[in-house]
Amino acid sequence: MIDVHQNRAHTSRNLWSGTIKKLFQTLELQDRPAASAISESLAVFCQEHPRMPDHALSILMARSFCVSGDVEAAEQILRHDGAYRRHTGSWLNVLSVEYPFPELYPLFSARVVRPLNLNSAGRAWVLDLEKIQLTEADRHELIIFQTVRRLTENISNVWKKTNGQGVLGVKGLRRFSEFMRPRGAQPPVQLCGHLHDVLARCARQNGWDHTPSVLQIDL
Repeated sequence: MIDVHQNRAHTSRNLWSGTIKKLFQTLELQDRPAASAISESLAVFCQEHPRMPDHALSILMARSFCVSGDVEAAEQILRHDGAYRRHTGSWLNVLSVEYPFPELYPLFSARVVRPLNLNSAGRAWVLDLEKIQLTEADRHELIIFQTVRRLTENISNVWKKTNGQGVLGVKGLRRFSEFMRPRGAQPPVQLCGHLHDVLARCARQNGWDHTPSVLQIDL
């Protein structure tokens, strides 16, 4: 009996492998020592995640080259993708083996977390709450605080190399604040305070000398 599912999986993997190899050829990366292994391992991953946006594939490829020690190849991939071109240096910093990539990848691929240059604060990492989908059951004050805490704890990893020095810009704070009750201060102020408290705790746990500041960027 022909295993149709296995044949489809094999075909899907071959298609992804061909797509990745074609991009490597475009960027003249096909002869890099790790290129073959990376294309095959990513093809297997993409087979299990068929709706892979181009920018998500780019960051997976860049991370794979960083892990192999080929930062130059990773930089070429990031500069080729418009989603990363303007902030290649920031992305390279957090794609090294020192960072817990499995925790950060879902946030990066969904564009929930990304670097941004702010006129008032310089280079920052942005938490875009507008890209977080909330179900009716999630729209509860306690769950909002828990969600923001978990996101912030994961994001805090981007400041490991700077000893906690940096800026967290927050977008969409008012949208989340709609589901909170005022407690003396306005809900956006409450959430900003919560973000700062979480980052301060992360700084203590990591032994950082600094705590990232919090800046609401969609006032």
